[in-house]
Amino acid sequence: MKMPASIFLAFALCGAVTASQAQPPTPRAGRPIPIGPVDTAQYHTRYVRLGQDGGGLYYEPNTLGPKARFALVLSHPNANNFTDQVGKEMASRGFRVLLIDYHGSDLAPEALPEDYLPTISRAIGYLRTLPGVERVLVIGHSGGGALTTLYGAVSEKGPSACQGADKIYPCNGRNIADLQKPDGLIIQEAPLGAFHRMSGLDAALTDHGRDPALDMYNSANGYNTATKLAAYSPDFVKRYYAAQKSRFDVLTAHAQERLNAIQQGKSDYDDDELMQVRGMGPNAIGARPYEADLRLASHTKKPHLILKADGSQVEAIAQSVRPSDAGEALAGLRKLNVMSVTTSVRHFLSTFALRTMPNYAITDDDIIGVDWHSAYNSPPANAEQITLPVLVMAGTCHYLFVPDEIIYDHLASKDKTYVIIDGATHGFGACSPQYGDVTKRTYDFVDTWLTKPGRF
Repeated sequence: MKMPASIFLAFALCGAVTASQAQPPTPRAGRPIPIGPVDTAQYHTRYVRLGQDGGGLYYEPNTLGPKARFALVLSHPNANNFTDQVGKEMASRGFRVLLIDYHGSDLAPEALPEDYLPTISRAIGYLRTLPGVERVLVIGHSGGGALTTLYGAVSEKGPSACQGADKIYPCNGRNIADLQKPDGLIIQEAPLGAFHRMSGLDAALTDHGRDPALDMYNSANGYNTATKLAAYSPDFVKRYYAAQKSRFDVLTAHAQERLNAIQQGKSDYDDDELMQVRGMGPNAIGARPYEADLRLASHTKKPHLILKADGSQVEAIAQSVRPSDAGEALAGLRKLNVMSVTTSVRHFLSTFALRTMPNYAITDDDIIGVDWHSAYNSPPANAEQITLPVLVMAGTCHYLFVPDEIIYDHLASKDKTYVIIDGATHGFGACSPQYGDVTKRTYDFVDTWLTKPGRF
C-alpha cells in the first residue's frame, strides 16, 4: 500500500519523536520513510524513530479515554505498514497504536526472521514511556502474524526459543536476548511460516519442463481452466504432496551444502550466497492444490466462535466460503517475478526450510506429516512457548482458518481465544455484500476482547 502524499514530508519540517539516540534509519532503495503527521477528527499521528533498523507511525486518539491505557504494536516483514487498517480502526476506537517498519541496511544480506525482533522490542519500550499506557500488545496480520508468534516465543523464553539441535537453521540469537515482553498477542490470518512457502512449491516443475502427471493445472488431473476449480483424486493429491516433499528436500539439502561451503571458505562469498528457487511464489502465490480444490482445508476440526453477518455469535465448525485462488499462480507460471524466488542460502534455510514426513498432506481439516519444530520460522512450534493471553482471528473467505486453528491448538496460553469472522477475506473485507461490514465486526471484537474485565 502506498502512503498518501501528505505523509511524505521532510524530516526537518515535522516533529518526529526519537525512541533511541541512534542516527536516523537508512531506508532500502526505493522505500521512502513516511514521517509527516495525519490529523482526523478522531486521532492524530506522528513518526517515531526506532533506532537504525526501523521507525513507526504512532496513532493516538484526540481524546484519551479509558482505552488509551492499551497500546498496540504492529509489524510485518518487508512491507510498508504505516497505513495498515489496524491504525485507524483501533485509534478511532480509543486505543493507541504504533505501526512499525523495518528498514535495515543496504549493505546487509537479506533480513532473517530474527532481525525484525529488536525493532518490535524498541517499539514496546517506547510505548511504555507514554503517560497512561499500562498494557502493550503485539498485533500481526498475515506474515506479521507469523512474526508475532516468533516475537512472543523469544520474548518469553529468550534465544533458546529459536535454537536447538532440532532446528535446520537455528537463530544466532545475538541481538534478541533481552526483548521487551508484551502483555498479550493478537494474531490475524497468519500463515504457517516456513511451511507456507514449502506448501506453495510447484511439484510438477522439473529440469526439463513440467511433468503433466503432477501438474495441478492439467485438466486430466481434475483442474477446470474455465472455473479455476479442481476436483483432484485422492491418488493425485497423494502423489503431488510426495513430489512436493521430495523436491523441497532437494532444495534444502542444496542450501545446506552451500552453507557448508560458505563456512569452509569454499564459496565466492564469506557471508552468504544467492539462491534461486524455481516454481515458488514470492508472497502468497503458489501451486497449492487446496487453492483450487475447495474440499481441502475446507472446515475446522472443532467448533469455534463464529461472528455472523447478522451480529450473532455461534460456536460451530467453521465452513469455508472462499473462491478459488489458483488462477493467479496459473497465469504466472512462466513469469519470473510470480513463480520464482531469488533469495539467499541463509534466508532460505532460516525462513523457508522445514522437514516433512512421508505422510505429509493437507486434508479437509488438518495438515499432517510436518515437523513443526524443525524451523524457527514456525508458528505452531513458537505457539507452544507462548503463555501470554492471545487472540487468534481468521475469516471463512480465505484458506488460512485451518492453519490458524493449528496455531491456536499449539498455544500454551491459558487465556486464548480463536474467533472466525464469517465472510471475511484475508484483509478482513467482505467476501460479498451479504456478509455486511466485516471490518467493523472484526475490530469491534478486538475492542471487546481487550477490554474484557479481568483480562488485563
